[in-house]
Amino acid sequence: MSRSKPSWLTFAAYRTNHKGSSPGFVRSRWGKATCLVLLVASAVLLQEPVAARTLEAVRSRGVITVCAHANALPFSSRKDDPPGFQIELARALARQLDLSLAVAWVVTPNQYRAADCDIVFDTIVDPEVQAESRLRVSKPYHHSGVALALPASATNTGSFQDLKTGERVGVQVGSVAQMILGQRGVQTIPFAFEDEILDALAAGSLDGAAVSPAAIGYFNLMHPNQNIKLVHAYEREADLSWDVAVGMRGSDNLLRESVNAALDRLIADGTIQGIYARYGIEHRPPVASR
Repeated sequence: MSRSKPSWLTFAAYRTNHKGSSPGFVRSRWGKATCLVLLVASAVLLQEPVAARTLEAVRSRGVITVCAHANALPFSSRKDDPPGFQIELARALARQLDLSLAVAWVVTPNQYRAADCDIVFDTIVDPEVQAESRLRVSKPYHHSGVALALPASATNTGSFQDLKTGERVGVQVGSVAQMILGQRGVQTIPFAFEDEILDALAAGSLDGAAVSPAAIGYFNLMHPNQNIKLVHAYEREADLSWDVAVGMRGSDNLLRESVNAALDRLIADGTIQGIYARYGIEHRPPVASR
């Protein structure tokens, strides 16, 4: 399994110290918007837009370009075997818009800033992020956050609040989850990558793990004999819970409306749910639509 990359690359919660800040930009406080995977949205879009991405401009090219990490399954992979759910979602969206898809493969925040892409998947929906980054977002298509992974035999633990004193919980180093759980007296064990945390949990050296639900679902898919329990603990944690949408750079209303209509069709016909399921991930309706 490919490494789940830090901060702007995966769904686990990471440190940027302020809503909308890209990694390395230390500011005064923490917020849930710092937790996103692709804080790409911020890394790419805090700069001045490269060019206006109007519907007319995209259609004239016949191509829509998505930014994605080159080696971060289950999110995305340049090897295309499998491509990752973000790439599959982008392909489905492009088909709905009657456009070809191009991928701007990136690894570092600087590459994200320089990339000339039209859209970014898994962009957190938060008014403060959108205001700071000048980012436009589609309607939300999925709800996620920082989940709790437990041994399959675990019982009576339905939230982060249920963790007991002395239990060892794996977290990604510098993450919002590490800070929040640490403040509550939970014994947090830092790791660099989500798959390392889940390997340690499956081996019995941890009592729990604060990681993305996508990572847990994909781990169980790839390790059917080492099944671990997924608890959607973020549903009770405002700072570890969010809807995600398609981020768009300098888009006009027509492009946003076209993307929204395409997402509606992809949800209605089960395409989005099916893509997530291929990676062992449950599609959860966004809070905004509940």
